[in-house]
Amino acid sequence: MNQTPAPHPAAADGGPAAAATTRAVLGRATGVVMALVPCTAETARRIILGAAQAAGVTLEVMASTAAAMHSPDGEVDPALEQALRTVIGYAQVPPTPLSAGTAALLPTPFVLRGHLSHLRAVRRRTMTAPDDPTQRAALEDAVYTLCVLMGQRSAHGALTAAEHLVATHLLPPSEPSEPSESSGPARSCATALADTDTAPLRSAP
Repeated sequence: MNQTPAPHPAAADGGPAAAATTRAVLGRATGVVMALVPCTAETARRIILGAAQAAGVTLEVMASTAAAMHSPDGEVDPALEQALRTVIGYAQVPPTPLSAGTAALLPTPFVLRGHLSHLRAVRRRTMTAPDDPTQRAALEDAVYTLCVLMGQRSAHGALTAAEHLVATHLLPPSEPSEPSESSGPARSCATALADTDTAPLRSAP
């Protein structure tokens, strides 16, 4: 039976300064995972804890691993990085099928385009400054709103469902002479989100 990892000795014996450092590292790691999945802060902390338990290390060690993943120059133990990526993969669940009644209440693709654009921007800002609580709060609000809009419990599932809805319900071009408008938004949406998910990461082992 898995048990919560014991506190890191530095946090247990180093006094207030060490405790503050540990909180800062955990906050930064939480921001990184929130931006990668995407997910709420609570889910991000569960992912970090689950990866720590799976790898047999302390929460602080795994948090340091997650915090280093947003930088190409970060030094990360490959085994710990793989453990974290595995748990992140478990959290990226597909969307839950909706009933006909719930599906009828989904927002229009136009509304979703605006929210997806906002979510992409917030994810990038959070990845750039994962230790900023203001950015983490903004991402928390964005993923929660998307879950409500799409009727999904998982933020990643809500994102996948929203992208699919936008891609399959393209708005017609405003002018017949501009046919490229019918496909441009969907491509830019998928490309930008893919860049958000992969660009800041170290290469997978």
